[in-house]
Amino acid sequence: MKTRLFLSFFLIIFLTLNISAQLNFDYTEGKILLKGTVVDMQSKAHLPNASIVIQNRKKGQSADADGKFQIYVYPSDTLRFSSLGYIWKEIPVSGIPETMRYSLDVNLMKDFYKLKEVTIYPFSNKREFEDAFIRGDGMANIVLVPGVAAPKYLHKEKAKFYNPISSIYERLMKKRAGNPDFRP
Repeated sequence: MKTRLFLSFFLIIFLTLNISAQLNFDYTEGKILLKGTVVDMQSKAHLPNASIVIQNRKKGQSADADGKFQIYVYPSDTLRFSSLGYIWKEIPVSGIPETMRYSLDVNLMKDFYKLKEVTIYPFSNKREFEDAFIRGDGMANIVLVPGVAAPKYLHKEKAKFYNPISSIYERLMKKRAGNPDFRP
């Protein structure tokens, strides 16, 4: 009797755990599971924390530290993959073949842009700056920049740094001067 009761209790627990393990609230009728990796197009390195957004539903997620992702989507969805410093890429789910749904590699290309070079001199022109630099004059007066507070102490004494060996030597020399029989 006890064994039947124990066996039936064990069976009820096992079935309950098995049923709850099969419940997946992300999956609904018509959704597709996509698994893949977001990689750099040139180096083929994985892009950690890449962003995956479902465009028409404005939902998304981030890839893990290895650039891997797993997402449930509808066939009518469009995915947008992006990462900082890379050009984003949109892929319609209907364009992904069934054979690629569990091993999708999304290649992102680096975004190259360069700002125009700007040089700022503390003098009215470059020639004045060159002359002052060669003479070693530096700036004759303090330049105040709008939006930046003026310094509180303009003539602050610079910190003096001593060589620890020379300071020990100086102390020894002072002691020696006072005592002619001094030996280090």
